[in-house]
Amino acid sequence: MLKKQKYTATTLAGLEEVLAQELIEIGADEVQIGRRSVYFSGDLKLLYKANYCLRSALRILLPIDSYKIHSADDLYQRGKNFKWEDLFGCDQTFAIQSTVFTDLFNNSMYASLKLKDAIVDRFRYKFGERPSVNSKNPDILINLHISNEYCTISLDSSGESLHKRGYRLDQNEAPMSEVLAAGLIRLSDWDRKSDLIDPMCGSGTIAIEAAMLANGIYPGSIRKDFCFRNWRNFNPEMFAQMEEEVQPNGIQPVRISASDISRRNIDIAYKNAEAAGVLKLIDFKISDFRVLEPVSEKPFLLFNPPYGERLTPDDTNFYSMIGERLKHHYTNATVWIISTPQCLKSIGLRPSRKISILNGSLECSFRKYELYSGSKKVAPEKDVAE
Repeated sequence: MLKKQKYTATTLAGLEEVLAQELIEIGADEVQIGRRSVYFSGDLKLLYKANYCLRSALRILLPIDSYKIHSADDLYQRGKNFKWEDLFGCDQTFAIQSTVFTDLFNNSMYASLKLKDAIVDRFRYKFGERPSVNSKNPDILINLHISNEYCTISLDSSGESLHKRGYRLDQNEAPMSEVLAAGLIRLSDWDRKSDLIDPMCGSGTIAIEAAMLANGIYPGSIRKDFCFRNWRNFNPEMFAQMEEEVQPNGIQPVRISASDISRRNIDIAYKNAEAAGVLKLIDFKISDFRVLEPVSEKPFLLFNPPYGERLTPDDTNFYSMIGERLKHHYTNATVWIISTPQCLKSIGLRPSRKISILNGSLECSFRKYELYSGSKKVAPEKDVAE
């Protein structure tokens, strides 16, 4: 019986419930939702599985020490007394990422330096030598979180953020995060069987994530680099067994259509889909939404129109066009759009659901529009609190 441990999975604001559901699906226990995070428990194999399978997680952390501090020196002394040599050796590199909400430190960099000094001094005391710091590509990544007097130190099992799947060979000027795209697809309750359309696909992230989800292709099958591989207790046989267990069972007959007005964007999306192994599952084409016709009787649209850095909020004509096009050409459609609340007001349709979510630093709204033939089709949008 493998020993169970407590872990923390981090995510984007607004995707906590999606991540919690994903964790339950892969077999996690004691799942609890936090702020931009979900806490859970499981064995070492589940840690590997979480990194490999989760689509809406950014990092999987293993807490290794938690305590109260009353001064900067408390952090140093506790860090120096910790048995870091049980976790890694002098021949490995490490780095520390800090998040600090306390008056005890002027900034997070100072807290990182204090813990780094403690680790280095511990190794010097024990072995007369020390491991090196590598801030760009460390073997061991340590996460330091201080809130008021509460300090938690964790091992980051992921390394680079899990949104970096490994298939994005190129991107347009405002790409959507892979984690956000996967989270939006889950929030939309798409059944993974109906035809899905992204009429403004950019570099193809939504279409690629949808194709991967519908066919059980996990992000870890593309990305092979995880920090836990450098841990002393890494079990390659256990990892290989997990990887074998989660392989997809054949290709699902799901039609995913992705289009964009820009040839360059379609070229980028094509290459990214090829790198993700889902090119044959997506129909790409160059098209302007102004003339794009639905490809099925009950289309399901999910898209991310230009906004923020790409479009000024007062440019209402573009969003009015989207509303008019949906109203007259996409009856019997389910439509989900993410944009800023200001832009979405110009669509002129009443949403049946609104979800507040952050896209980078932008406060956005993810809205559902259900379009029917007849009187329900045209309904003015009312201001509703986000």
